[in-house]
Amino acid sequence: MTKKNNWLPTEKNIEDYSLLIDMLHAQRQEFDILSKKKSDGPLNKMKIKMVNRVIEPLNELLKNEPSHKYLDVLNEDDLPTNSDVVLIISQYEKALLNFKNKYFLFDKNYTDKYGDPRARWNTKENPILEEGQEDADEDADEDDEE
Repeated sequence: MTKKNNWLPTEKNIEDYSLLIDMLHAQRQEFDILSKKKSDGPLNKMKIKMVNRVIEPLNELLKNEPSHKYLDVLNEDDLPTNSDVVLIISQYEKALLNFKNKYFLFDKNYTDKYGDPRARWNTKENPILEEGQEDADEDADEDDEE
């Protein structure tokens, strides 16, 4: 693995991503509607907890990403508004898109029935080897045997 990719998501991280991104999109749809009706309407504590149950694990998933420092969770004491939630969710959606673009890659060793490379998650358990990396790994194995 190259130095630029010291950290890779685990299969569990990808499972969490798949579950939580759908939940986040559903929340976004609901808050878009609420925001159009009453953008400055404060959220009740139950809604804040529901949103945080989705974004807190996403915040943990994204802790190794550059966008992490710009992601916030909702504070119950501040009573955020519907438009605040839309803004926060949109930031998470963009950070998750960047996460997918970074770790869901074409793998020349993972092909369809026509031999064309397919995209898959680059994970710690199943990393995508970069061009020339196969040789470097074999050389490292040979050095270990000596």
